[in-house]
Amino acid sequence: MKEKDAIVDFNDHQVVLYTEKEDDSLGPVQTGSYISKNYLDDYRLKHKNLDDSLLVKLQNNEISPIYYFMTMEDLTISELAGRVGIASFKVKSHLKPEGFLKMRVGTLKKYAEVFNVPLANMLQIITTRQDNKWRVHHDEKSTENFIEQIKTGNPLIVITQIERK
Repeated sequence: MKEKDAIVDFNDHQVVLYTEKEDDSLGPVQTGSYISKNYLDDYRLKHKNLDDSLLVKLQNNEISPIYYFMTMEDLTISELAGRVGIASFKVKSHLKPEGFLKMRVGTLKKYAEVFNVPLANMLQIITTRQDNKWRVHHDEKSTENFIEQIKTGNPLIVITQIERK
């Protein structure tokens, strides 16, 4: 690739590429990432839409939390089975709400470890305000937090809403 063809105007994500210079030598060129500039926002939007649709299915008891986390982590059934240390047919049964109900707590704990979430998060959906006022170091006059748990159509899942008043 020629040096002039590698230049991408995208300061948010810089990369170093080795390209062919004008004098036919190879050398490093710092430039913006073509992938980040052209595809990252699209990927984030698709990922958010997938998350939103799976959360609705989870609340309506159409899927289990195992299915939700497996899909969001982009794992296959066999990959998840290998990481948890159980047979693939058991993972398949845990993807459905009925199979999830029959699971032992020890197995659920293994899943939580694989997904790197606390065990309690396998049984709740946590939401926060989506504006810029809900940030870790946001200095707001009120320091009161409002926490509410809402039942869903799935008897095992609650929505935990956290807002700062």
